[in-house]
Amino acid sequence: MWTVPQLLAVLTLLAYAAAVLIAVAGLWERARAAQVAERNTTLRGAWTYGRESALGLAWIVALVATLGSLYLSEIAHFEPCTLCWLQRIAMYPLVVILGIGAIRSERAVRWYALPLAAIGAALAGYHALLQRVPGLQGATSCSAQAPCNVMWVREFGFVSIPVMALGGFLLIAALLFVAALDGDQEKPGGRRARRAR
Repeated sequence: MWTVPQLLAVLTLLAYAAAVLIAVAGLWERARAAQVAERNTTLRGAWTYGRESALGLAWIVALVATLGSLYLSEIAHFEPCTLCWLQRIAMYPLVVILGIGAIRSERAVRWYALPLAAIGAALAGYHALLQRVPGLQGATSCSAQAPCNVMWVREFGFVSIPVMALGGFLLIAALLFVAALDGDQEKPGGRRARRAR
């Protein structure tokens, strides 16, 4: 039976893999857009479906990250440090913002969500470095009760809580980029068609 931290670590590894796949697929789509449109409608259809469901997937990632952090602090009783709280401040609003954006199919929600994801990713990356690089450990103002350099979770030898948060933020950012891709030129009544009127 897996523990919750092990499950969160596996989800983290999947998040990193998905973020890389999304980045590669996005670059491939842009580089081969004309050829893909003519030769491979299956790949184009999958990309279009992925673009349409990206906000909902980003909401699920934010929700799982939020519930995971609440489990670790409220049930497992790992006291969050200052950097953990700052990452939570970036993640928790994403559940509401992305949820509303997904329900309303508002791709413009990226303008609100992407800065939070970027700030959260920067904080999580710094926090992960702080746990790994001994020279950085004096560069923080974390408290003695909840030090920032302590790894409460260490799955697979390297997946700590900030590594989990970083995976979540990166996957949310990748999904927001997918959602932001302009598919309106494919729709007869899309934004570009309205501008021509």
